[in-house]
Amino acid sequence: MPTAPAPRRRHLCLAALCAWAAPLAAQPALAFQLITPAEAQRDRDARPKDEPDARTRSLPRPGGSPRSGLAIRVVAPSQAGPVTAPFRIELAFDAPAGVKVVPSTFRVQYGVLKLDLTERLRRHATISETGVVVSNAAVPDGLHRLLLSVADEQGNVAEHELRVRVGVAS
Repeated sequence: MPTAPAPRRRHLCLAALCAWAAPLAAQPALAFQLITPAEAQRDRDARPKDEPDARTRSLPRPGGSPRSGLAIRVVAPSQAGPVTAPFRIELAFDAPAGVKVVPSTFRVQYGVLKLDLTERLRRHATISETGVVVSNAAVPDGLHRLLLSVADEQGNVAEHELRVRVGVAS
């Protein structure tokens, strides 16, 4: 049986690959489990009845100026009301002119137990000197607290507590 010339075989292989990959490209990115139901339950069980207000602060490095100017700003999700999971998280790092944020210092801790979610989030996020973007974070219904932190090249640290209510408002 005669074989097709090499260029024709390459075109057939490329066409077959494109036909196989096209449906995958058209699908939205799959959600990933940022917080598991078991972790959410452990946090609810450990949470004090009188929760303090959310906090945001900048911590200068030892011996540094009292106000570093480094801050974490939440772009999404909106703090106006409940969100539906999976949702997008977008953070902006605001640093003084001429000072660079060190992306590798970004950390995420969950709830009162401060469960470290940093590596789990990193696998699905884009983290840069200007901020963090993560799509399709799956989180169980309820109120969740994420403690976010990042440092700049001078050692100043910014922290921000992000509270997200997922599901129906209660």
